[in-house]
Amino acid sequence: MKYMIVELADYVTRLQYEDLSERAIEVGKQAILDSYGNMVFGRYSEASERIMEYAQLADTVIQKEDLVSLIGEQDIRTSSDTAVFVHTMMARCADLDDGYRHAMGHPGSVLVPLLLSVAQLHQADGKQMITAIVAAYDVYARLGEAINPFMYRERGFDATGVCGAVAAAALVSKLTKANAAQTKDAMGIASLFTGGLIEYQNDGTSGKILCSGWAALTGLRAVRLASCGFTGPDAAIEGKYGFFQAFQGTSGYCDSSQVLKNLGQDFKITDIYFKRHACQRGLHATLDAVLELRERYDLTPSKIKSVDVRTSSFVYRLANPNPTTAIGAQASTQFTSAVALKYGRMDSENLIFRSFEDPEVQELVQKITVTKDEGVQQYLAENPTHFCAARVVLRTHEGNSYEKWMPLPLGDMGTPFGWDMLEQKFNHLIADTPCERTKQARFDLIRELEKVNNIHMLFRF
Repeated sequence: MKYMIVELADYVTRLQYEDLSERAIEVGKQAILDSYGNMVFGRYSEASERIMEYAQLADTVIQKEDLVSLIGEQDIRTSSDTAVFVHTMMARCADLDDGYRHAMGHPGSVLVPLLLSVAQLHQADGKQMITAIVAAYDVYARLGEAINPFMYRERGFDATGVCGAVAAAALVSKLTKANAAQTKDAMGIASLFTGGLIEYQNDGTSGKILCSGWAALTGLRAVRLASCGFTGPDAAIEGKYGFFQAFQGTSGYCDSSQVLKNLGQDFKITDIYFKRHACQRGLHATLDAVLELRERYDLTPSKIKSVDVRTSSFVYRLANPNPTTAIGAQASTQFTSAVALKYGRMDSENLIFRSFEDPEVQELVQKITVTKDEGVQQYLAENPTHFCAARVVLRTHEGNSYEKWMPLPLGDMGTPFGWDMLEQKFNHLIADTPCERTKQARFDLIRELEKVNNIHMLFRF
């Protein structure tokens, strides 16, 4: 009998750049670009002062050879642990990081900052980086598919942290050229100490931008432990007291049949989504519907009498007309919908802060109701990964009623973003930062990453 973690570790160790499909290579580079843009944004976001204060507090005695450049800080080099944690926080600030719907989490905010930080230390070239990111996304997605959506919806575990730690161990093992036994031990150790809860969604506190860092550091430390001879259990995933048992939903749901299916042939990274809206993913279908109605019928705030967002209990929990923090606003159906109706977008932190003081947005918030709809609830039961599904009914003062059903948001597998859309998003994320004047060179470096020998230029502004 071969255990799942042994099979996954063998796969991670054996995988070569030449084994990858063209689509996997393409999306791997797109994922790196998208997360890098998020990192640059985060360095200059509202939270950046707190992030940099943490970076200064975290370092004690550091070996010179273990120093990593911080993004946006040409003269500051810090420990790899601190760099990883700081860069993952930066990657989450915009709330525009990628995701994997079937695992209900955000692999990019864990894996890409870790990739970029560790690649500096180990002088990894572009092909090595692409191979490592494809392998790590596979580990993340396959574990997340087995236990979600129920782990998230029923128990409140965040796959970003839960699956992220094991995938992080796989990524660092690949970049450091660990053998299969060490990779298995690292992933096994990481699986024992992984976690993350989503209670922060209910009050807008800081857990969202911290979760990825804990996962990344757990994986990084697990690799170091394995390299020193510490071991992880062979049955870490499917054992009686293993990963699946701990994180399966209260329904007892866990479908492990897909974990190893077509491993090395179906690269899960090709099924990730990229975000259009700077808010909680559960709200994206609602916002797509709102924006389509706004554009199609030329609606302005003064024309709108009421908006009814009809959705499932999953999205209904995000009904919060009075958020008090930016993170809380990003998890509010009424607030994000009002911003989208007023401005035609919901894509920036500055827009959120401006909208707190905007009387027209606040008036729109009071016109928006969120209701649990039996039809949408039944649809979710039949399509459990379509957790964003919503029907928006908008009425005007002239007596018109407009309706839009949106089962899935844009940027998902069926409506993927291409390079043009991702370049627009990248330029938006890095606008008004020191990185902006060299944006084309940075974009080109990542798009042609397989030809690159090192990535130091990405950390020099």
